[in-house]
Amino acid sequence: MTAIDADLRPQSSTSLYNPLALRRLWLGMDGNDRAIAWAQSWLGIAVIHAGLVLCLAAIPYISDKHLALIAITLFMTAVLPKRRGIVLAVMGGAYFLLRPFRNSMNNDHFFGIWSDIGFVTTNAFAGTALFGLAFVAVLLLLIENQRRKILPLVADRPVLSLFTVLATLTGITLVAPQDSMVFRSAWVIVAYLASTFFFIGYILMAARQKKAPSNTTLLGFVRPVWANSVVPIKGPGYFAKFEARTPEDLAVTRLKGLKLAVWAAILFWSAELIFAHGVRGQLGLPGFDAVILATAAGEGGSTALNWIALFVHFLEKVLLVGASIHALVALIRVIGFGIPRGMVSPLASRTISEYWGRYLFYFKELLSDFFFFPTFQRCFKKYPRLRIAFATFMAAFVGNVLFDMISDAGTFGLNGFGDTITKYYSYTLYAGLLTVGIIWSQIWQTKPRAEDGFLRYHVWPRVIVIGFFALLQVFDDSSGIVPFEDRLVFFLSLFGVA
Repeated sequence: MTAIDADLRPQSSTSLYNPLALRRLWLGMDGNDRAIAWAQSWLGIAVIHAGLVLCLAAIPYISDKHLALIAITLFMTAVLPKRRGIVLAVMGGAYFLLRPFRNSMNNDHFFGIWSDIGFVTTNAFAGTALFGLAFVAVLLLLIENQRRKILPLVADRPVLSLFTVLATLTGITLVAPQDSMVFRSAWVIVAYLASTFFFIGYILMAARQKKAPSNTTLLGFVRPVWANSVVPIKGPGYFAKFEARTPEDLAVTRLKGLKLAVWAAILFWSAELIFAHGVRGQLGLPGFDAVILATAAGEGGSTALNWIALFVHFLEKVLLVGASIHALVALIRVIGFGIPRGMVSPLASRTISEYWGRYLFYFKELLSDFFFFPTFQRCFKKYPRLRIAFATFMAAFVGNVLFDMISDAGTFGLNGFGDTITKYYSYTLYAGLLTVGIIWSQIWQTKPRAEDGFLRYHVWPRVIVIGFFALLQVFDDSSGIVPFEDRLVFFLSLFGVA
């Protein structure tokens, strides 16, 4: 018996009914030799995969069709662990061809185009596959260009080149008549690029590495099976660092994935029971958007009620976002990549920049990879503070706003520039305030120390961080459903101004 086994074995039969002992056994199973051996058996593999699917089904973020695709992928990677890359490429390719757009408006308009030119609706899926294959063919050319540098300018600045194409075509959709072939052709490319822009960016960045993955592996990341939004969880180069290479490593990674999937389900249903059923259902507190609209209309409650609604929404959002990202990371781990969690105890943060890194780790990484580090490597090298501040500004403000606009690029041509850009007023203010807070935290904030005492180390810094992000969420919206002016009125009402 190993030391770990001895530590994890219950000290008596009664301890099997001790919740703390069972919790210790559960949390420590990925370090238990017996559990690792069990996870390598066919029974263990079947139980882990079935448990993951059940947890994903219990969290209604993933559609039934997507869950079916995930289940097939899990089965194939379990049966063919050494062909993991090929399985992910095939299933990711199928996912991309069947569902290239994450925006339902783009999806409906694309099918409408096919209907307008004489195809019945059922054949629109053939059109999706046709354009998707053409899109993949162009991507392969871009990958080869990264390897061979046939077009050096594009190879040296792949993401900037991609953005230039997207911006140009988006401009064309703004000026061309919507019933013209010029608009339709440009818009289709914009819609495809908008839903895959940062996925392709990571692929092209990985293609120029010295030990670049194969084209098959790279194509599996155009729309990986775990992608449930337009935010990529890094790229193929990053995943290669965490791939399980041995049966033992794979068993450990799968056990960690199962634990995280269960935790995701617990977080989701805790949020449902506490907030949806309890606070709103039993206590009758309106939803956050309803409170904002009522306050702006002069029909809201007291200032105290507004503060309660603010913090209730903040805590609920942390739980639900945590459940969502944990579920996806759990899926990735069970497939065989032991990547870090996407959220780690954000409410324990003592600084604003620490919270930003803990809350949405992979979105922060995206902004760092595409905006912070390129800026940091090129600008203000002789001025350290200005260098950090400007790179942070490019990531947290410019990159943050651009990410939403790029992901929503197809909407500009459909709704017009004016109506679309209005949606981003609130989010632009959010990004600006976030940037100021992060820069202040990085450069001027004194980090709390344990010797400062309990209140100044454990309590007050966390009150400041939670209060800052709770207030910030008033403007954290790019949907435009609640007007910016109403959000501003609600924000001022919290301080008795409006």
